Amino acid sequence: MAWRDEADRSDVGVDFFISYSPADEQWATWVAWELERAGYSTMLQAWDFVPGTNFIDFMDRGVSRSAAVIAILSRNYIRSTYGRLEWQAAMRSSPADPGSRLITVRIEDFPLEGLLATITFVDLVPVADAETARSLLIDRIRHAMVGRAKPIAEPGYPHPAPAQAGFVPPAPLGSPRTSGPRSRAPRRALDQPVHLLQIAGPRFDRDPTAVPPQIHAKRIFTEIETRLAPAHVPGPDMLLIAGDLTRHGSLREFDVALEFVVGLRTALGLAADRVVVVPGAGDVNAAACRAYFADCEADEVEPEPPYWPKWRHYLSFLRELTGEAQLTRFRQGRPWDLVRVPELRLVVAAINTTMSQSHREQDFYGSTGTEQAYWFAKALADGPDDGWYKVGLLHHDPAELREEPRIREVLLHPLDLVVSDRDTAAESIGRLLTLAPGAEVQIRKLE
Repeated sequence: MAWRDEADRSDVGVDFFISYSPADEQWATWVAWELERAGYSTMLQAWDFVPGTNFIDFMDRGVSRSAAVIAILSRNYIRSTYGRLEWQAAMRSSPADPGSRLITVRIEDFPLEGLLATITFVDLVPVADAETARSLLIDRIRHAMVGRAKPIAEPGYPHPAPAQAGFVPPAPLGSPRTSGPRSRAPRRALDQPVHLLQIAGPRFDRDPTAVPPQIHAKRIFTEIETRLAPAHVPGPDMLLIAGDLTRHGSLREFDVALEFVVGLRTALGLAADRVVVVPGAGDVNAAACRAYFADCEADEVEPEPPYWPKWRHYLSFLRELTGEAQLTRFRQGRPWDLVRVPELRLVVAAINTTMSQSHREQDFYGSTGTEQAYWFAKALADGPDDGWYKVGLLHHDPAELREEPRIREVLLHPLDLVVSDRDTAAESIGRLLTLAPGAEVQIRKLE
């Protein structure tokens, strides 16, 4: 790992700015890799946005200084706030011919509506073969750039023998680039230690004088690099945040939190599925909860725990960070999750301890509820047990959970390690946890 000192690539023009939801990062990096291999230049968040970069400024320069914007279309992207800003900016820059500045690549089968439906997209949904997808992508991008779909290959004479169906790979469009995705070290053997980075809740505030998210992320990144490099320890395998991303659960605070988390995980070389977060006390929106209680009073019904509207802005943050799959589970009456990482033989129980919390002072305590405890007990019992680590991530101190002792035992007994936000002291920005087979957890405190 190294903090980037080179000049910002967005200061010079590039062929394509890749616009995508963080949940679709694998698709975005594949598209960028293939385009650069074909001789084009690209810019995208996963490779070119690091802590220290202003997120909005990065987007603005990426859209304005690229020949075209390529949007990776999925349900995640359609719901993405920043994605919408990027594709709309591209369309506004060429209102007479929006297709010349905005190229869309569909990776999921779903109905398109509104302005995006007016632009012909590159459809990768029905293409299962990687080589065919690669040829189709490059061919269609070339057509979009030159404004004409004349094929590279000479068409055959149709009378004696009809041309066989199939894609004809286009001719190379330039010298292949030697640069590519900033990959991490080769995947390690399954019996090697697993390194977890636990970040203390940053508690982003609406205060304009507060430390910007990119500065906070750079501080953490620098501290990690300083701790790991002398000890010859690989970079973190997972990023864990046990709540308190914000102080008041407001929309603006979560926008800042998203910029921080995405910037940090990008700098660390972590994919979106290597980040696990749970809500904390500060992530509950008291105003939304008060409004829900008021509506219930007006309708003469009792408010129903866990008072779902209190997580309204946390849900928006989660959608941008992880995509629709995890959010769907959260919405369907199960505001917790179990994250399995087979490559690491790791299971993370993302435990929600804000179930009872509301805007009322008497509800300010940690609780999981009986249903959640038994759900995790069953899910962990049904999962693999051949040397896998079982880590519990929760906001409140487990000893302070307002549960019956037997319920607390049901929840915590299957876990090898429990990580909470209370484990990080107020003056600490986080911890590096090393899990090794047959050994105790090694902890490196980040100052």
